[in-house]
Amino acid sequence: MNNTKSTKRALLLSIMAMLLCVVLLVGTTFAWFTDSASTAVNKIQAGTLDVQLLDENDNSLEGQTLTWQKAQGAENEEVLWEPGCTYKLQPIVIKNNGNLALKYKIQISGIVGDAKLLEAIDFTVTGVDGATTAADLNGFEGKLAANAETGLITISGKMLESAGNEYQGKSIDGIAITVVATQDTVENDSYGNEYDKNAQYSDVTYIHATGTESLKSAITQSQTSEKPAYIGLAEGEYQVASADTIGSGATLAGEGIDKTIMIAQQVSVSKDDITIKDMTIKGDAPAGNYGAMNIGGKNTVIENVKFNGQGMNGDTKGISVTGENLTIRNSNISNAFRGIIFWDNIGGNNLIENCTIDNVIYTFNINASTVKPGTTLTVKNSTLNGWTSYSGCMSLVSFEKCNLGKSNSYAYLVAYADTTFTDCTFNDGYQIAAGNVSGKTITITNCKLADGTVITAENFAEKLGDVDNDMKNNTVIVNGVTVSWN
Repeated sequence: MNNTKSTKRALLLSIMAMLLCVVLLVGTTFAWFTDSASTAVNKIQAGTLDVQLLDENDNSLEGQTLTWQKAQGAENEEVLWEPGCTYKLQPIVIKNNGNLALKYKIQISGIVGDAKLLEAIDFTVTGVDGATTAADLNGFEGKLAANAETGLITISGKMLESAGNEYQGKSIDGIAITVVATQDTVENDSYGNEYDKNAQYSDVTYIHATGTESLKSAITQSQTSEKPAYIGLAEGEYQVASADTIGSGATLAGEGIDKTIMIAQQVSVSKDDITIKDMTIKGDAPAGNYGAMNIGGKNTVIENVKFNGQGMNGDTKGISVTGENLTIRNSNISNAFRGIIFWDNIGGNNLIENCTIDNVIYTFNINASTVKPGTTLTVKNSTLNGWTSYSGCMSLVSFEKCNLGKSNSYAYLVAYADTTFTDCTFNDGYQIAAGNVSGKTITITNCKLADGTVITAENFAEKLGDVDNDMKNNTVIVNGVTVSWN
C-alpha cells in the first residue's frame, strides 16, 4: 500500500515537472545545432571576340580602301575590267586579337553603283593556312585560335569570259572587304564544346562610302536593305541634306574626328536604332525649328562626334530631338544658339555622357509642353557652359559629376522639373533658379564651387540660388537638409 502511494506521488511529481517545463518554454526561441560550409568561387570572366584586318606590315586596314594591283611595270595604268581579266587586291592578314577561338568569313561589301557588274566577277581567296589553291570566296570559312593570325591572304576577282555587252560601262564605287567572325566550337564548358555550334555571324550589310554621291547612294540603300547597314565613311568631306533619310538600324562611322567631315543640313534621323560616330559634323541649316540634325527615332546614338553648329545668327539649333532614348557620348557640341533642343513627345531615358557643350547660348533646353510619361534625362561626366533650361513635364533631370559654367555671358540653369545634382562643380558665378512652377524638388549632394567651397543648405541661397518667389514655391535639399527660406 505504501509502495502504491509512493509510486503515485512520484508519477504526479513527474507530470507537474513536465508541465512546469512546458510553461517555462512558452515564449522562448528554440535553437538547433547548425553549421555551414562555403568555398570561394573563381571569378566570372567573359571572353573576348576581336577580329582585326591588317596589311602585310601589321597596320590596321579597317576603314581603308584596298587597291587592285596591276602587273609589274603597269602600276599607273587605269584598272578596267573586261571578260577574262583577273585583278588581285593588296594582300591582307586576319588576326584574332581576342582570347576566344573564332571562325570567320570574308565578304565583298560596300557596293555603291551598278551591283549587277558583280554578277560577272568571280572572287577567290588564296593563302589561308598556307594554301596555294584558290577557294571560292562565297563558300569560304576560316578558323583562328585565340591570339593567332593568318599568313598573307590574296583576294582575286576574275571577270567571266562569258560576260556580254550588258556589262560595258558599268562601274562600282566604294567596294570593300569585310571580315565577319563568330564563336568556334573550341573552348569547353562543363558539358563540352558544342554550346556555340550554332553561333551566327553578324547580319549586317557593309557599305563603304568615298564621297558625297556614294554616301547618298549608301543612305538610299540603307532604307531598303533587309539587313542593317554599316556605312563606313572614308577620310574626306561629305554633304548630307534634309532629303537624306538614314535607314533603320544603320550605322554611319567615319575614320575619326580629324579625318571624316559631314556637312549636315537638316539631316533626318527619323528611323530607329541609328548610330552616328567617329566624325566631325558641321551644321549648315538656317535658323528655325529644325536643327542641322533632326532626331525623331528611338535609340539613336551619337558617339565620338565633334558637332560644330552653323553659328548664332538667329535661333539656330544644332541637334533637334523629338524621339526617344537618345544617347550622346564622348562628343563636343558648339557654335549654335541652342546646342540641343528637345521638343514635344520626347520619351524614354535620354543620356548625355562625357560630353562638352560650349560656345552656345543654350547648352540644351527642353521646349516641350507634353512628353511621354516617365521621360528622364541624365547628364554624366560632362561640361555644360551656358544657359540650361527644361520643361516641368519631365519626370527627372539628373546631373552627375558635371562641370557647369559660363558661355556667352550665361552661367545659369532654370529647373522647371525635379532635378538632382550629384558630385558637380559650379563655375563662373553659376546660378540655379526654379521656373514658374511649384512643388518641384531640387536635390544637391556633394557639390561645390570652383574654389572648393562646399554647397550646404545654409549657403545655398548665397552661393548658388537665384532665390525668388518661384524658388520658394519649390523644395531644395542639400546633403539631406532642406533649405529654409526664412
